[in-house]
Amino acid sequence: MKALLFPILVLLAGISVHAQNEEDALRYSMLFFGGSAKNIATAGSFGAVGGDYATVSSNPAGLARFKKHNFSLSNVVEVPQTVTDFYGNQTRESDASYKISNASYLKVYNLDPGKYNNWYGVQLGMGYNRIRSFNEVVRYTGESDSSILHSFINEANGTSTADIYDAFPFDAGLAYDTYALDPGPNNTYITDFTSGMALHDRTIRRKGGMGEYSFTISGNYANKLFVGGSLNITRLKYSDHYEHKETFTDSSLWLQSIRYLYDLDIKGWGIGARVGAIFLPVDWFRIGLSVQTPTRFTLSDTWSANMYTNTDDGLKYVSEENVPYGSYNYHVLTPMRTNLSLGIIYKKTGTLGFDIEYVDYSGAVLSSKKYSDAPYLFTAENAQVQNIYRSVFNVKAGAEVRINSQLYARAGYATYASPYKEGKGNNLYPVQFFTGGLGYNFGTFYLDGAVSLRKNKADYYAYDPTLNGSHSTINYSNLTFNLTAGFRFE
Repeated sequence: MKALLFPILVLLAGISVHAQNEEDALRYSMLFFGGSAKNIATAGSFGAVGGDYATVSSNPAGLARFKKHNFSLSNVVEVPQTVTDFYGNQTRESDASYKISNASYLKVYNLDPGKYNNWYGVQLGMGYNRIRSFNEVVRYTGESDSSILHSFINEANGTSTADIYDAFPFDAGLAYDTYALDPGPNNTYITDFTSGMALHDRTIRRKGGMGEYSFTISGNYANKLFVGGSLNITRLKYSDHYEHKETFTDSSLWLQSIRYLYDLDIKGWGIGARVGAIFLPVDWFRIGLSVQTPTRFTLSDTWSANMYTNTDDGLKYVSEENVPYGSYNYHVLTPMRTNLSLGIIYKKTGTLGFDIEYVDYSGAVLSSKKYSDAPYLFTAENAQVQNIYRSVFNVKAGAEVRINSQLYARAGYATYASPYKEGKGNNLYPVQFFTGGLGYNFGTFYLDGAVSLRKNKADYYAYDPTLNGSHSTINYSNLTFNLTAGFRFE
């Protein structure tokens, strides 16, 4: 008779069990535009145009365009939605949240170029831009002739029953301890689900985001060359909680249903820098170039799992005091990024912006903390990063039209290429943004609004991808409404 208790060693899991992998490296390396309504409405394409604090996330030299002190505050309402296809059965889910997406202050020192060797101004700033959101809710339902239990069996085969708790405390060990798996001959495992179908129902809730706190300095030389740099400290929060339920259609089975729960929470900080320049060969044309150093994150992961099974003998579960928990502290180094941007100014009536970003996702690196109590080399994980990820070019374009002396209309489009090499990793289709907005200049005070729609599609595997029933296709969309209020003053 199996005891519904886990050894103390499992309760302290995290020393030998690591949740960190190549997906963590990608999650923090794949960044989008954000911050102010103007930046969002133009799809983050105004790196060479500048004049907006949010452009510090692409080229800090754009802050050299300011000739007055500036304060801005932006708010965003986010409505993520998913449509999931699980073997022909579609399920729709949505959510909503509110966040501060930008807050900044820029102090301008206008200079006499005759005294300061043709320098017209220096700007010092500090601010916050939200550069990535993880918020989404995914759900799929439908029938399959396989179960997550078959994935646990493939994982556990070859492991003795005495070792299964230590080897697989968060999955196969739970299934064994709650009678969803039974021992077979020669250290193999079997399940009572041998006939009929399994009705799958999985719900995934992800929360969190990445916010960049920046400290900037920029300068205007001869109204021809703008330069700037920023020190960036990034706050990261991410949570992934899912519930996987299966109900077995054959009522003659002793095992009636299972419910598997998994919770992951990640918090941490990262530090990096960005430098850039904008050159004006003629008054109506601007060329910008910026480089962002790798960001070094120090992260803390905590995770836990539990399982409940309904049987003819009643409910089987792991008691709360014996639920396995894991934790680990480690580093992620994201790859370097390079931005080339162009700006075209047509008199006082219109502005066009183009931005091309180069990033090599295979350059991300995971490592344990220098003085970790449980050092780990991440050799296999880093090899996988290099094996499945590639370098890409991300493209953004936007426009602003001056309707009258105070009213501006804006629109933009951006596409972020799949980070995966062809035929490797989950198939992640390009991420696309469609944006638009309005701005109104009251003089000292200005107000900007923006709407952004993010769309992409991805394959999702709930467990062993070689098993039927593990795959679904998810169509993601994220609609945001952003409002920025700002002040310019002497």
